[in-house]
Amino acid sequence: MVDQPHFGRRLRMLRQERGLSQAQLADGAMSPGYLSRLESGARPPTPKVVAQLAERLGVAESAFAAPSAADREPVEDLVKAVTAESGAAHVGELLDRVGAERTGLQAPLRWLALWARARIRRDDTPDEDLLAPGEELLRIAEESGVPELRARSLVLVSRLHRSLGDVKAAHDLAAAAYAVAIEHELPQADAVRALMVLISTEAESSRLPDALKHVADLELLSRDTSRPLRVEALWTAAGVYVRHGNHTAAEARLAEAMELGSSRDDLVLWMRLRFAAASLRLQMHPCRLEGARQALDEVEPAVALVGTARQRLEFRTILAHAHFHAGEIGAARALCEEIGAEARGLEFRDRVRFDVLAQLIEIRAGRVDAGVRAIETLARKAHETGHMDLAAEIWKNLAETLALVRSA
Repeated sequence: MVDQPHFGRRLRMLRQERGLSQAQLADGAMSPGYLSRLESGARPPTPKVVAQLAERLGVAESAFAAPSAADREPVEDLVKAVTAESGAAHVGELLDRVGAERTGLQAPLRWLALWARARIRRDDTPDEDLLAPGEELLRIAEESGVPELRARSLVLVSRLHRSLGDVKAAHDLAAAAYAVAIEHELPQADAVRALMVLISTEAESSRLPDALKHVADLELLSRDTSRPLRVEALWTAAGVYVRHGNHTAAEARLAEAMELGSSRDDLVLWMRLRFAAASLRLQMHPCRLEGARQALDEVEPAVALVGTARQRLEFRTILAHAHFHAGEIGAARALCEEIGAEARGLEFRDRVRFDVLAQLIEIRAGRVDAGVRAIETLARKAHETGHMDLAAEIWKNLAETLALVRSA
């Protein structure tokens, strides 16, 4: 059933997620004023209008329907169990309780199947191959009308777009996820996950004042969440403080995160935290080389023993940067040559940084003109894709390396 004001809230969210103004969505079908009244809940939609809007937004008409209380309760229990990573037995009991034969619950069940598959494939599948399933996950979540599913799907797709370099799409999706979490008063964990990716995209696109404002919200919201989520929130905050030049605040967040994170509780999170700490310390000015190497030394045995191919690649890439900052140009070059084409498996920003590093090494070896031209191309690529802080970082690294070469 399509009822107000639920219909209006869903309509507004779906429109905003697609980056459409009211005038753009209404164009040729209805007046912007009428659409505005639909979104505010002041006018009930006709079946024709529902069909038109569903077609324009690329969703099923059922995406606007409010689930009944009888249907919503078991689905919400199931969502909470799966998104909280409860035991398989408990999830199985809830699936039996929901009943797959109930037509109104098909979308949530399809979503849960896709979500489980995405989690299984996450560590060994390139992000570009996960984007299409992620977008399908989001489409099903919108069809379901369950806010928890929508928030989780928006965050997942936002992270994939960020990894692939589309910072604008990532920002818009994260903002939509945060709006869903706040409007529907979802558990704090959903708001925290959305805020973390929103903050990262704000910082990467040089919206530092917005990122700093949201960091204050993040640190407050994450205090009462799980320990792993608090750890991620702290290193997200540290990244913003590094860009702001407040290295004392950044180190304080990293220290708190490392104190909270235990390899016994979550080895993967423990490794990721040390990758983040080493990388952030190398990005400080001047870089904290000793702290970066300490984090890399701590994590190296675990990476060698249980690390995935992607984790080993990330470790070697950060280590190459550390060698370069230490003036160990031969070691940095050897590691970059060893990595070679594997660098395609890195996230967009890390891949660009790796390519810049390779060219900085060429400049240090005396091939200045070719290295400068290649770095100029990479800086323009970062700028054109909206990664303003990365572009600035590239120019700064180039200037520092040229100064070293000319003074030698």
